[in-house]
Amino acid sequence: MGTSALSWSAGVGFRVLGCRASAEKRREVRVCTHTTCRKSGSLQTLQALQNLAPAAVSVESCGCLGRCGSGPNLVLLPDQLLVSYCNTPAHAARFLDVQCGASNPESNLAAFALAQKGDKAVDLGQLEQAYDHFTHAIELNPSGGLHYIYAKRSAVLVAMDDPEAGLADAKMAAELHPDWPVAFVRQADAYTKMAQFDAARHYLSLALGLDPSLRRSKSFQRKLLQVEKQLLSVNA
Repeated sequence: MGTSALSWSAGVGFRVLGCRASAEKRREVRVCTHTTCRKSGSLQTLQALQNLAPAAVSVESCGCLGRCGSGPNLVLLPDQLLVSYCNTPAHAARFLDVQCGASNPESNLAAFALAQKGDKAVDLGQLEQAYDHFTHAIELNPSGGLHYIYAKRSAVLVAMDDPEAGLADAKMAAELHPDWPVAFVRQADAYTKMAQFDAARHYLSLALGLDPSLRRSKSFQRKLLQVEKQLLSVNA
């Protein structure tokens, strides 16, 4: 392997073993969530990377990558770039900056922190506060994770009985990441709220086409069943 683009040791930052990724390649990041890495915080690393990554970078969990004492570990594909000790959101943002083109990591981290506050507000039923946090995060215009934030705000707007604005945010999420099924589910949610059930079923079908595993999701099943029942009622 060639010289690493990053080389930070444990206790200081993460360590990259391999060559810097090519800017032309579509990248995939796989984060080990096996037992040892999980104990080192890999689930938090996975969440941070998913929320900080540009739309063109896929981030998913995976099994053991070896080097179990150096976790959390992740690999950047197709370059086979192994990264160890990526255990904070700051490390995740720096990795995405250097290897995946997610520039301005400080701004990205600030937007991520605001989005986390928005998530907590949603959990507490504080929808107006959640809307404010997500809006402030969007205003920072992060280079990574913006589609996630639009999708989050879309869900809040629909819950606040403003499905038209929620639909606009969901469409923006889909524009930023055309292959992301969540963006189409959010559009379906908005159309369901507006009682436009044919459109809702269409966007649920699009989401399912992008991710057939959604059939196993109880939440997705409930959404689809609700739409189908409404269509049967309308057509009866």
